[in-house]
Parts: sequence; structure tokens; C-alpha cells
Amino acid sequence: MDVSELKTIPLFQDVPDDALKRVATFAELESHPEGAAVVKEGGYANDFFAIEDGTAKVEKDGQKLADLSKGDVFGEQALLEGEQRSASVIATSPLRVIKIAHWELDKMKRDMPEVVAELTKQIDARKD
Repeated sequence: MDVSELKTIPLFQDVPDDALKRVATFAELESHPEGAAVVKEGGYANDFFAIEDGTAKVEKDGQKLADLSKGDVFGEQALLEGEQRSASVIATSPLRVIKIAHWELDKMKRDMPEVVAELTKQIDARKD
């Protein structure tokens, strides 16, 4: 994956290119059709995602909690808190996501603490 693709995600816009090159090495692009569950409530957290294109909805116990679109990040809460997925994320249009593996989060904690701090801030805002 190219660094410029990561830069399209607001979370990564201010991260220096040399740090993003390390993330880009392990980041993958995935495509999901409309209606596909990208993550499932109760599932194990192995990755987190950033939406490159398309839309999705967040559901918990069958109730819609939020809509997601380009630039939004999801799946990070379970990774950061060491828990199972708290909600499902379902594509509401054809969806392209950047998938970042759980082991990259550990590297990001060390090399890009400001990015992990922003992820934590986003999680806290969702809980309010």
C-alpha cells in the first residue's frame, strides 16, 4: 500500500511519511459488497479498519448506532481495550477499507503515540 492512500484518512494526515511507510507495509486494501458484515459483534479483534470509500453502519443487538463514511475508523476499540467486538459494522454500499493488523497497533503505540492517542480520544467520544 502507498503512503498517499493512508494520508486520505484524517487519522493519519499529520503523521510523518517515514512512520506511515512502516504502517503501509502491513496495511491491506479490502473490498466488501453492500450488506457484508466487515466485523461481527462478539467476534475476535484481529484488525482495525479505515474507510477509503463507501459507507457502513454500526449495529449492536440489531439496533443501528451510527453511520460511517470515508475517513472513519472502526474496530480499534476492541483492539485497544483487549475485548471482543462490541458491535457489528455492515457495508451499506460497496465498501473499500484499509485493514491494519493488530500487531501494527503495538508498533504504532511505540512509534506514533499521537495516532493511538487520537484513536483513544475517538473511542472515548463514542462512549459519551
